[in-house]
Amino acid sequence: MLLELDVRNYALIDSLSIPFGPGFNVLTGETGAGKSLIIDCLGLVIGGRASADSVRSGSDSALVEAVFDISDVPEAARIVAGLGIELEPDGTLVLSRQVWSHGRSQCRVNGRMVTATALAQLGSALVDIYGQHDYQSLTRPARHMALLDSFGGQDHLEAVERYHARYREWLQVRGELSELRAKARDRAQRIDILSYQVDEISKAALSPDEESSLLRERQIIANAERLHEAAERAYSALYECSDVQGRSAYDLAASALAELEAAARIDPALAETCAIVSQVCDEMARVATALRSYRDSTDYDPGRLAAVEDRLSLIARLKRKYGDTVADVLEHLETARRQLELLSGADERGLVLERAEAELAAELLAQARRLTERRREIADRLGKAVCRELEGLNMPQARFLVAMGPVESDNIASSDGAEVALGASGADDVEFMFSANVGEEPRPLVRIASGGELSRVMLAIKSVLALADEMPTMVFDEVDQGIGGEAAQAVAQRLRDIGRVRQVLAVTHLPQIAASAQRHLGVYKEVKDGRTAVAVRPLEGHERVGEIARMLAGERPSQVTLEHAREMLGDGQEIPR
Repeated sequence: MLLELDVRNYALIDSLSIPFGPGFNVLTGETGAGKSLIIDCLGLVIGGRASADSVRSGSDSALVEAVFDISDVPEAARIVAGLGIELEPDGTLVLSRQVWSHGRSQCRVNGRMVTATALAQLGSALVDIYGQHDYQSLTRPARHMALLDSFGGQDHLEAVERYHARYREWLQVRGELSELRAKARDRAQRIDILSYQVDEISKAALSPDEESSLLRERQIIANAERLHEAAERAYSALYECSDVQGRSAYDLAASALAELEAAARIDPALAETCAIVSQVCDEMARVATALRSYRDSTDYDPGRLAAVEDRLSLIARLKRKYGDTVADVLEHLETARRQLELLSGADERGLVLERAEAELAAELLAQARRLTERRREIADRLGKAVCRELEGLNMPQARFLVAMGPVESDNIASSDGAEVALGASGADDVEFMFSANVGEEPRPLVRIASGGELSRVMLAIKSVLALADEMPTMVFDEVDQGIGGEAAQAVAQRLRDIGRVRQVLAVTHLPQIAASAQRHLGVYKEVKDGRTAVAVRPLEGHERVGEIARMLAGERPSQVTLEHAREMLGDGQEIPR
């Protein structure tokens, strides 16, 4: 139950502290006094959308706090416990919402900061606000499925959520499968191209340093004759007779070594020099051997040159197609192989998706059938319950029913030869139907011409749903649209009846409804320090009589009107304070 609402710096509200009581509470005041503004504050503190525009001009932030007693609200207590927040021993719970002028907002539960989502979840277990916009929104069939399901209870809602989860999974699988099928031709073409590329590069059997090696070999073969002659001349000079006396460089070095060896036997100081010359002779012999070998192996081979040229041409062709270097070509090969592997695995992926889609479709169809059966039973109960409510709202001949039919959807599930269209909520489409008079067939709510009829139908539906889910506090913002006379009295009586088992807050312009409330709050504007502000005060005694009279006849009621107001208040106080 809502105990108190405190508001600071919200729109036209400077500072307000509004006490609420059990049973039926009513807010009245002239048009534009700020009644709906108070309902907006309550909506904000239970998780509604925050806007920087709501901050009072000249203030840094707006603050709204709501104090609840949740001693008898186990669902709210469960949510609070899930947030890790301890409850006060008396069951008191304080929700607060602060909104800054720069747009940021902050949510707290018993002083502990929480997310806006958590606040909204908790608020939905405490208060159900039925605002002015809800009247028209409830005429839209798109809303009817959720309302019907909510009447089915927690077990049914959990079954609906399980269907939702599977439906989303099914759509995801279908989307991926459809994408695979749509791209099948492109995929086949891509596989052909990649297969050719992998085959072409693989057959070439390239190595990273092959090109530079071939270029060197080509240069050697092309200059084989020159290289042969150079090696021959060098060998001859080094090891064969070269000078006019027929001696080579090696011969001269060997002669020098012989002289030094003879001298070293006389003077050992020459031994080291002798050793060096000996090493020189050995190195010259080895070089001569290498030159002879190189000379003998260096021959012009036109066949090998042609093979090298062909290989270089192949490498050049591959580079033109796949990269600037051999390394680029080899990298392209690895990339093509990976892509080919992925694309080749798409067929297998398609089979996996087809099996998954079939399994999900079968499961969804089974769930959808169970939901349909359950909804038929829920629809029957809801229709009867709303009709009972309408009878109490001075519409004894009214008929209300829930029409059910197959949903219109492009998403078709097939299983065991059956094809069924499925939507996000199952295989069903529902719409609320209504007839006010005997002999008239029920029609969609959107076609109800009378605003008064629509208001009472909406009140009946909302009452049934709220009582079914044990909502502790019900808020009705101008539930009296389009009604008067006996209908107004019937609505007042129904709100008072609901107040016996729930806390009710109603914003009204009808004196019949205001007079039926247990607690009457007057909303008005006042000017303080040169600024307009919304004010609220409890109305009792003469003040309440005066407010009812104002609602009956305007600002200057006659004595007859005042007496009528007293009579109405006397009739309306059947519930003790």
